[in-house]
Amino acid sequence: MKLEERIQAFVELGNVLISRNKTNASSYSDSINEALEKLKYFTLNEYIHNPWFIPEFIEKMIDGIGSMLHKDKLKSWLSDYPNLSQKEKPYRVGVVMAGNIPLVGFHDFLCVLMAGDVFMGKLSSNDKHLLPAIAQLLCAIEPRFSPYIIFTEEKLEKIDKIIATGSNNTSRYFEYYFAKYPSIIRKHCNSVAVLKGNESEEELRLLVDDICLYFGLGCRSVSKVYVPQSYNFVPLFKLLDAYKPTYEMHHSYMNNLEYQKTVHLINKIPFFDQGILMFKEDTSMASPISVVHYEYYTDESQLLEQLNKQCDSLQCTVCNTACKADGVGFGKAQFPNLDQYANKIDTLAFLLKTEV
Repeated sequence: MKLEERIQAFVELGNVLISRNKTNASSYSDSINEALEKLKYFTLNEYIHNPWFIPEFIEKMIDGIGSMLHKDKLKSWLSDYPNLSQKEKPYRVGVVMAGNIPLVGFHDFLCVLMAGDVFMGKLSSNDKHLLPAIAQLLCAIEPRFSPYIIFTEEKLEKIDKIIATGSNNTSRYFEYYFAKYPSIIRKHCNSVAVLKGNESEEELRLLVDDICLYFGLGCRSVSKVYVPQSYNFVPLFKLLDAYKPTYEMHHSYMNNLEYQKTVHLINKIPFFDQGILMFKEDTSMASPISVVHYEYYTDESQLLEQLNKQCDSLQCTVCNTACKADGVGFGKAQFPNLDQYANKIDTLAFLLKTEV
């Protein structure tokens, strides 16, 4: 397929995803309706296989993907890669996917297919149904993608390149196992927010999504907030109650919360009890499930300099966009732009390299 044809297929995929719950089934072909039914089934029932993948959050992710696949956004993104349409041959790209949040590997899937390569996906056992359902829908829209999409539970063999995402521990295994291949090996990252104390109620409301979507399990989930001295947490705490019904109905999450409270109380570690989240003063960016770390700062420029030095372990910084050149606006952490790559490694540039 030509690049324009690949773009158009993904644009149509985005349109179908956006209108999936609104458009009459008769508007689509039988193959598209069959794929949509499968996607709907897994959206509603994936929590049976992975209790953290609740329908509400899967719907949010699918909506985000649908919005991402707008024609103007795709063309603007791909315009930075003029060699994309001049590729002589497809590579077989192995992609080892994480499973921390629903469809976390979609962007890699998109990049590989936009590059004209063969996607060979090894799914996480925590998220093994949703992306194949999306892929089936894409192939129903454009059948010529079918030979370019392979999912396997076996060892990744006969590949030319590898993209692997995991924890800091598994990344060492990936680096050893895939040492002979050109690779992107991603480690764990965290995201933080920098608050000035003068944020509007709407900005704080958006920050709540940055913290709470996907139970805080994503690398783009805000796990720590930096606040000025004497910061008043009350307005933020009140807005976090918006997620109270979702969180309180989730037994695994509430068990984690009770465990963390017990540990902190027994060890006499001070914390703020917001109700569905604990806020603990801590210098670490990484925090356990149900805990958000916070740290006071006195000099904003010094703080930003400190964060720049930690950029390798920092996925994004949520703040007023005037605060930091590469900062992410409130409410945008979980909905990255197409050029905001995981671990800040340009996936398309890697795929376009001809050395194998």
